[in-house]
Amino acid sequence: MKILVVDDEPTVLKLFNETLQKIEGLTVRAAVSGEKAIDVAAEIDGVDLLFTDVVLPGIDGFSLRQKLQEIYGNNFQTVFVSGYDLSAYGDYTTGYLVLQKPVLPSQIEQIVESALNPPPVEEVASEPKPEPTPVKASATESQRLEAATGNDQRSRSANLRSLVQRQGFTGKLDQFQLVDIIQMCCLSRRTGRLQITKGIESGVLFLNNGDIIHAVTGALSAEEAVYRIIGWDFGQFSFEDGLQPDTTTLNTGWEHLIMEGVRRRDETGNVEDKKPDESLVGKTLGQYQVTRKIGEGEWGEMFEAIQISMERPVALKVLWKDLGEDPVSLREFVAAASSKANVAHPFILSVYEAGEAEGRYYYARELVDGGNLKDLKAEGRNIDDITALKILRTVAEGLSYLNQNKIPHSDLTEEAIFLGADNRPRLANLASPNEELKATPQAEIKALSKIVSGAMQGGVDAAPGLRALLTKMLIDGSGGFPSYGALIQAIKAIEPRVIPQDAYKLTEKDQKAIQAVEQAKKRQKQALMISSISMIALIWVAVGIFYFQFLKPPSQKDFSIVVEIPAGEFVFQKDEKVNLPTFYIDQHEVTIGEYAEFLNDLDKNPTDIYNHPDAPATVSYKPSGWDLFYKAAVGEYYKRSTYRGAPIDLNSPVMQLNWFAAYAYAKWRGGRLPTEQEWEKAARGTDGFRYPW
Repeated sequence: MKILVVDDEPTVLKLFNETLQKIEGLTVRAAVSGEKAIDVAAEIDGVDLLFTDVVLPGIDGFSLRQKLQEIYGNNFQTVFVSGYDLSAYGDYTTGYLVLQKPVLPSQIEQIVESALNPPPVEEVASEPKPEPTPVKASATESQRLEAATGNDQRSRSANLRSLVQRQGFTGKLDQFQLVDIIQMCCLSRRTGRLQITKGIESGVLFLNNGDIIHAVTGALSAEEAVYRIIGWDFGQFSFEDGLQPDTTTLNTGWEHLIMEGVRRRDETGNVEDKKPDESLVGKTLGQYQVTRKIGEGEWGEMFEAIQISMERPVALKVLWKDLGEDPVSLREFVAAASSKANVAHPFILSVYEAGEAEGRYYYARELVDGGNLKDLKAEGRNIDDITALKILRTVAEGLSYLNQNKIPHSDLTEEAIFLGADNRPRLANLASPNEELKATPQAEIKALSKIVSGAMQGGVDAAPGLRALLTKMLIDGSGGFPSYGALIQAIKAIEPRVIPQDAYKLTEKDQKAIQAVEQAKKRQKQALMISSISMIALIWVAVGIFYFQFLKPPSQKDFSIVVEIPAGEFVFQKDEKVNLPTFYIDQHEVTIGEYAEFLNDLDKNPTDIYNHPDAPATVSYKPSGWDLFYKAAVGEYYKRSTYRGAPIDLNSPVMQLNWFAAYAYAKWRGGRLPTEQEWEKAARGTDGFRYPW
């Protein structure tokens, strides 16, 4: 079999080469552009299997496939590889496999194995194998399907089939029926996690080779969780390949689960069919005076209210009265409120308290004098560059807090980002009691980019720096942002260029103050002329100081001092007493000069002994922007240099490292990274301060 791999990233080509070398019977060739790929294909007289990146210098991957088909016909398979979301290119990718970067060796092996050993073709005379019969949901479901036109149904089925065939996919339940999505995943024998989010409620279904093996939502698990999830008729869904649960709770066939779930759904009916609760506007609920209704959802109504004891405006979420009589729903509502109340971050909306009054259950949260990005879009308004950058910073800081503290939370949506009347962004409280919600930072960063770009009419008119940032947020692997810390640093770097110093309008009072200053300057002009003579003498003194301070090359200092942290007990986080043995920790940050020694050693003595076991094959230990700030630090540009406006030399702390690089450096130094408890004990100091400062 002749295989051609086309990609302009050396690390990707290396991964494919190392993986394919282990498989016998292959002729493997590689190319870094579409033009070279055509030449390589001619050298080996065509290809049997083409792996190609979509974004290539010159000819793109789609055009490359077409040109090779024109030369060699359609007798070869094509697999597209990309770090971008290709959902908008369905016309080009339908019927073809798409691998999302970073690519795993197991994915490559599975595709090649399938190509080497295709399933046997049935004889023409044999009876054709019938297509899997879709589960007959119920009379209500059947009537709904029959009411649709044949063309619409076929188009919807084709779109759903194309969606489910992707490596990972997302969507909304106003596009597809949840029952159809689950059924298609099972028929396609998918393995991974299907997550569904509806309001404050979230649920997950784990599939293994098409079988539903575990399900959980709130306090429910196994069959009961499946039945509850199937009853949802709006929200978002996403599928992540390969994720498996820690436990297996289901061995019932998926056909039975879907049929029983639909039967229960049709018997109970939808929330929209229930009678609305009596209006609470103008009434007092506990210590809250309800003033107006803001909105409603699956779980209940949202009101604006005044907390009487503090005269504080709040948003009051009140559970539907009939759900308050259901023990399971009530337990989930209270658990969700409790999870949110334990979140304390300045950029995340605070939940103050939960309570019950007159048989009604509620929780109160911080009120935003404004709407969310979905409301903004519905009104036909867009955000500018400055607001977009503020949103990116706010959401990144908030999600970073949730991830660092291992707080499960629901997916980021445009409804979760609020803009106050002062254009100050806030992040909704996404905390959830569902421990199965574990979105990766890169997936959330990608979602954030799409949301902000959408609020800016696609981000086309954004400043170049901001547009580049939004694009990089869409890239997986080492080419994108591996963590929120890296994203936040990148946001800070472009803030001075996007947010001008005169971004705020001057008030009339400010204008008068400026005029007064100008008058004072005129009066001072004469006095300054006299004092300038004295300044000439001082200049000569300054020249001497400047030479010794700035023109002499900087010397690298010794920052290898370590501090002993004695054994003993300390207060960890929320008043938890922890006893640790003696350990040592660096007194200073790792410097650019120290880290340069590590990189130089790796260049001279290549090895992987410092790699973390979970480090990806494409991990790089060279920090982002290293070539620029290292040259500035050693004075290659001039003796005393700056980087992004700040003085820098070899004694400055190294920056923009990923976690795996920090791990490798510490191991190279003969040490290790501190644990969370060790870091906090060292930072608290001998006086037990809550923060080092």
